[in-house]
Amino acid sequence: MGLVYKVFEDAGFMGEVMTMARRFAAGPTMTYRLIKQAAQASEGNDLKTQLALEANLQRKAGASEDATEGVAAFREKRAPRYKGC
Repeated sequence: MGLVYKVFEDAGFMGEVMTMARRFAAGPTMTYRLIKQAAQASEGNDLKTQLALEANLQRKAGASEDATEGVAAFREKRAPRYKGC
């Protein structure tokens, strides 16, 4: 399942955590929220219901300003500037 992403030495742990936190904070936070919503719902949903939910959430993510910004940043070969929730 890939639960361990990285392992750090004790001395550099907080610096690495802060680097990761800044990266997540600068990312598409609305999309992160939708991913979390899908993961939480999956526990109680049957497959058909979950697939319908995920299709709906993908439509929301794809129609967001962050999606437009991500595509524009990729085309312009620059870092994206997401607005988030």
